[in-house]
Amino acid sequence: MKVVFLVHYFPPLNSSGARRINAFAKYLAATGHQITVITTRKTGRDGLLTEDVPSYLTLLELGGWGKLASTEANANTRAANQRTVATRSLAGQLLLKIKRSFMKVGGQLIDHRLLFSMQFAFPWLAGEVKQAIKEADIVMSSCPPWPTHLAGRLAKTRFGRRWVADYRDQFSGNHILRGSALSRPIEVGLERWLIKTADHVVAISGPMKEYYELFHPAVTCIENGYDEGVFEMARARIGDQAAKAAADEFVIRYMGTITVDRIPVAFFQALAQINQQPGRRVVAEFYGESTLLRNALPEVAPQAEPFVRFCPQLPYMGAIQGMLTADALFFIETSDFSSHSARGVLTTKLFEYLAARKPVVAEITARSLAAQYIRQSGLGVVVSEDTAEILRGLERLRAGEFKPEIDDEFINSLSRQVKAQELEQLFHRLVGKTEQAAA
Repeated sequence: MKVVFLVHYFPPLNSSGARRINAFAKYLAATGHQITVITTRKTGRDGLLTEDVPSYLTLLELGGWGKLASTEANANTRAANQRTVATRSLAGQLLLKIKRSFMKVGGQLIDHRLLFSMQFAFPWLAGEVKQAIKEADIVMSSCPPWPTHLAGRLAKTRFGRRWVADYRDQFSGNHILRGSALSRPIEVGLERWLIKTADHVVAISGPMKEYYELFHPAVTCIENGYDEGVFEMARARIGDQAAKAAADEFVIRYMGTITVDRIPVAFFQALAQINQQPGRRVVAEFYGESTLLRNALPEVAPQAEPFVRFCPQLPYMGAIQGMLTADALFFIETSDFSSHSARGVLTTKLFEYLAARKPVVAEITARSLAAQYIRQSGLGVVVSEDTAEILRGLERLRAGEFKPEIDDEFINSLSRQVKAQELEQLFHRLVGKTEQAAA
């Protein structure tokens, strides 16, 4: 098959949002399918540009006027890649505040990636892009951002291709980007129109699947996962020279973004309390943009400040190596059950934590979907929002009393290769249905 993916998040951009489609492309290409990725031209404003563009696919980047334009890492971008992103500049914080004020009213409706999607209607759209879509057996767009689905709809309308709309997060009904009473019904109406002509919809969790079944008759759940190939490479690089924490420290690491609804108050308080007891220091390291944490820590748990380190965002391979060399990993996610979006959160980080097979300390309600995965893996030291329970979990870890009962069969079932096989089977069904209808 010839498969075209329409995305914004993709290498060289260092983002967890890029990993799902990149892994699909990798494993589909490995089984002989021809993969083309059509994406936006990136700049340093999009994030860190640290990742290699894979060789197993054709990458076509659109620059805004329908023509191809390659991403280039200029000197400023390279410098940003090497320095910490622990805090934003004053100008960056101001722009972020302006953006959030607009989103409080307009939700996700105003999105600069609209220009990317509109290019698919341009008569002068790059010939390479038109040719790739015309020859495609399947076109798959991945959201967020939502304009990628507009690109998918335009591609289907213009070129008559089979189109699959993939959701890593919800557009309408999003529990984080809630918008306002004005924007929410518009988002729902826009989303119904967006995916109305899709041949199929894919979502990453059961609750999200239930939500999109309200919009479309054909929805399949294909979870996120972890790329075992990347973990094998990371383990090989670490080898026998694995970086070990200092003998007097027990290091717990968190990789990724912290949002305003996920400030780990109970964990910070437990961290302060365990370090008041005799024994090894227990240290928490947070990798990535940490402005919210830096501001919140002195207010919610000032006693924990000596035991918290804020570290720069790592390239993808470095982040995996960081997971593998930690003593334990920290996980936090929303414990909100008010919407499909909140109930259906299953982040890439969760699957990668399980693949690392390290003990997991989770500040999250035990009733959540993510908690079920952590428990089933056998790696959960403690899954709670209660400070006292988290403290007891930390005490067990430091004392060496936690003995995980790892469910390897369950963890192996969550690999990206398995998920790519599920997607491949869906594609074959869609192509087969169309061929039968034509006959």
